[in-house]
Amino acid sequence: MSPRTAEQNQALREESRARIIAAALRLFGTHGYERTTVRMIAEEAGVAQGLMYQHFAGKEELLRAIFQQSIQDVYTSFAEADAGDPGEPPVARIIRAAFAVLQRRLDFWRLSYGVRMQQSVLEALGGAVPDWSQTIRATLERALRAAGAPRPEVEAAILFATIDGVAQHYVLDPAHYPLDAVVEALVERYSAPGA
Repeated sequence: MSPRTAEQNQALREESRARIIAAALRLFGTHGYERTTVRMIAEEAGVAQGLMYQHFAGKEELLRAIFQQSIQDVYTSFAEADAGDPGEPPVARIIRAAFAVLQRRLDFWRLSYGVRMQQSVLEALGGAVPDWSQTIRATLERALRAAGAPRPEVEAAILFATIDGVAQHYVLDPAHYPLDAVVEALVERYSAPGA
């Protein structure tokens, strides 16, 4: 049997890291961030506790990695919106892309919404959540300003809260929530001249 290549080792490392993150997210959602231990996460992920520490210094770093995944999903949706149909208004592309990413990563977002509202999680993340929220609002505000929306800063806050609320309702009951109709209504509302 020949030794593994550097690429194979890297793939195994990334797979272990992904299992640890997924296990932590499930346990944080089930038991809460405070009551979940590193040992529980390692057992759930099927890795030795020592291996877990090779990937993450501790539970807080793991929480930040989960939060970083949600940030990356938002940035992915912005990139997809930028690459979308140039004939469609930018705000409409942002709305569609946000929900496309949500649907592709439904399991992650279902668990993430439950975890991110825990007080101990908000405390552990500190200023990261407000900074992230401000970045999203600023991106929405630029698109709304370019579309000629009156008070784009207020409309950006409303649109962000609306997208977030729709996403939370959808992940609770994806089989029955009328996501496509809601997305089209949002697109229509925010694509109107002066919206």
